[in-house]
Amino acid sequence: TMYRSGLYYFDDEQRKLFEASKAAYHEALRDAGRGWGNVTTEIRAAVDYDQVFYYAEDYHQQYLAKPGSRPYCSAQPQEVSLPPYAEWAPADFSEEVRDHHAPKLPEGFWEEHGPTPHCVIRAPHSPIEWPILS
Repeated sequence: TMYRSGLYYFDDEQRKLFEASKAAYHEALRDAGRGWGNVTTEIRAAVDYDQVFYYAEDYHQQYLAKPGSRPYCSAQPQEVSLPPYAEWAPADFSEEVRDHHAPKLPEGFWEEHGPTPHCVIRAPHSPIEWPILS
């Protein structure tokens, strides 16, 4: 397709995280009876490419900040969330490495502002105020 997901890692730690999250999401989709086969997100080494990051066309820049865009662009079309990090974080990671990669926002944030079907995020266009972000 024109828009395809990809994760490009810079070290083995990132690769393991990417692969574990992909597998966990695939399992969550399967358990929910959603999706159409395997998760097809490409996971490759960044060094395999001359250029890893590309700027989108001007009309895509800051897309979600543009009035009227949020109802159109869905961040959760399958209505299935990635399971909690503690359930899928690579088992061979040390506690320090696990903590380093743990989510920075608490579950309470996502309960209040998380995506719902056909809505990217439940918040006004202004920056979200949250104690941990201040």
